[in-house]
Amino acid sequence: MNIAIAAGHELTAQAANEILQAGGNAVDAAIAALMMTWVAEPCMSSAGGGAFAMVAMNGEQVKLFDFFCQTPRYKRPIEQIEFFPVTIDFGDTQEVFHVGKGSTAVPGTVAGMFELHHRYGSIPMPELAQPAIAAAKNGVVVNDFQHFDFDLVSPILKLSERGNEIFFPDNKIANVGEKIYLPKLADFLEALAREGQTLFYQGEIAQKMVREHQVGGGFLKMEDFEHYEVKIRNPLSFTYHDKIIYTNPSPSIGGSIIALTLSELAEKTLPIHHLSKHYIHFLYHVFEKIDALGKVPKILHHAVQEWQQKTWGSTTHFNIADRKGNAVSLSATIGEGCGYFIENTDTMLNNMLGEAVLMPNGFHSWQENTRLSSMMSPTIVLDKNYRPEIVMGTGGASRIAFAISQVLHLLIDHHLTVEAAVNAPRVHLEHNTLHIEAGFEDVPDALHLQQTLKLWQQSSLFFGGVHALKREKDHWTAAGDQRRSGYALYKI
Repeated sequence: MNIAIAAGHELTAQAANEILQAGGNAVDAAIAALMMTWVAEPCMSSAGGGAFAMVAMNGEQVKLFDFFCQTPRYKRPIEQIEFFPVTIDFGDTQEVFHVGKGSTAVPGTVAGMFELHHRYGSIPMPELAQPAIAAAKNGVVVNDFQHFDFDLVSPILKLSERGNEIFFPDNKIANVGEKIYLPKLADFLEALAREGQTLFYQGEIAQKMVREHQVGGGFLKMEDFEHYEVKIRNPLSFTYHDKIIYTNPSPSIGGSIIALTLSELAEKTLPIHHLSKHYIHFLYHVFEKIDALGKVPKILHHAVQEWQQKTWGSTTHFNIADRKGNAVSLSATIGEGCGYFIENTDTMLNNMLGEAVLMPNGFHSWQENTRLSSMMSPTIVLDKNYRPEIVMGTGGASRIAFAISQVLHLLIDHHLTVEAAVNAPRVHLEHNTLHIEAGFEDVPDALHLQQTLKLWQQSSLFFGGVHALKREKDHWTAAGDQRRSGYALYKI
């Protein structure tokens, strides 16, 4: 069995590869890759965010590690919090997000990383941190996607003095080919690897975050950090043709939407080409039915349960498969970031309390001390012999579930290569608008769909960044989504 990696940045993939070549397993490599995302993909992932990891270790049941963000244990009057909107311009469309210290939920990424290491790690944490430490010290060369991403979320990055120093040297955005340096993150990583998660949840780092939030309009208190727990869940699993799909269970909503979408697709035959207007029309009717359910976790979970009884009794993502048959699918996010960097760490905190898709009943409607729902859906598909065959996931906020469903459909039903499936054009239905990405041979008439059509003029990260692995017999192939400058490697 060969190794395979698909990730959102070349350095993320290389960090995982370095650990695999040193004899580490897929979980070791995932931990190294996760820390590297904090360096190479700092607008998408950090120690101040949350994540999910789907883990398939040889000989064990597939497990979902939920180390997503938790709501604070105590609310405070709304007039006391820092919480305000910013507009993010995707080019062909705009979205409004809310940021400020009052948008930050309790981060879980660090706790999850150490829990994974405790259960499956075979290489000491300081060694796993070395690739990320070196990159933070030596600098990361800005690529096209990073430059675009920095510009996209510049209204948030510019909210803090440290954000301006890192991403806008000389008061202009870091150009392609230039380096960004994160020396304080390197120091933080060294201390974290040495001292463990106590540093982040009980020690100096936690104390800094609490102090800043209590004075600056946030919710976080020491009790929030001291009581944070990683949750290990049984994945949402279902059959699709002769495959067994494992994805993110309730209380998250992405996995439920994927299951319901594929339940509709499974009932239909497809003699139509995946680039035709007929295929868009077909997907539209499937998405319309699922979208009508809304995004309330209880409703989606109930709909999935009913189907199961009838039928079978700005996020980053990476995938890793090792030579022993182990696989990890991990999605991590800080949302768009709250604009606040933890002092002397070069680490921005999340804005999960400011994500509209996670607050179906409106902002500030969240319940105290509750694991937040999420669209993130790291997914592993097993073949009929219960061996990992597809490992995938994506960033993309509200577009995640439909993006994953489309790629799974192209891989399983249309038998596309992983490269072709990942980079095929996509559609997305939301707010009574059908978004159609550039690349289809033709598009249907809006009158036939009874929807507003948004025809995108080019491929866009709006439609996610699906990175995926696909096994053919005993050989893995991999693809990184070109929309987000994804990077893949697979070796004999």
